[in-house]
Amino acid sequence: MKNRTSEKDTLMQLHDSIRLVSEGNAEEAETILRSVLKSHPENADVLWLLGRALAQQGQLKESIDAYSKATQVEPDRAVFHESLGVMLIQIGDVLGGKKALAKALELDSEALRPSEYTFGKLIEESPENKIYWYGLGIVLELQGKMDMSKKAMLKAHKVDSTQ
Repeated sequence: MKNRTSEKDTLMQLHDSIRLVSEGNAEEAETILRSVLKSHPENADVLWLLGRALAQQGQLKESIDAYSKATQVEPDRAVFHESLGVMLIQIGDVLGGKKALAKALELDSEALRPSEYTFGKLIEESPENKIYWYGLGIVLELQGKMDMSKKAMLKAHKVDSTQ
């Protein structure tokens, strides 16, 4: 009976953490998720959600660690690779990010749609950030959208040359 209660409690904590992250309460979600990880250190969903909470707080390297662990625990989950790829590109590891995004696409042909949206939103917030333009170009290239990719890459180069 205890295992059933424990599993139910864990699911409730995950549900609460998802809600908190979506509401922008990433610090509170992080606290809950770290507590859950003490008893379930190999739970890939908890690791991935922790990565989201950390990213929301601007802790990109820590987010990458959590996403990376999630990909190790469950290497066949495209969303884990997609999230890792986006974070790697954001810190400037373009090759590592491209590799992770390619793995996500290999696992699920629709996996990069969230990345395209994410880089689009990041560009709206910081249109002069060359890394975001390169990231968008990589995502578009991997999806076979070569004309759009070329435009994004040219914009990244133009932004880079003015800085």
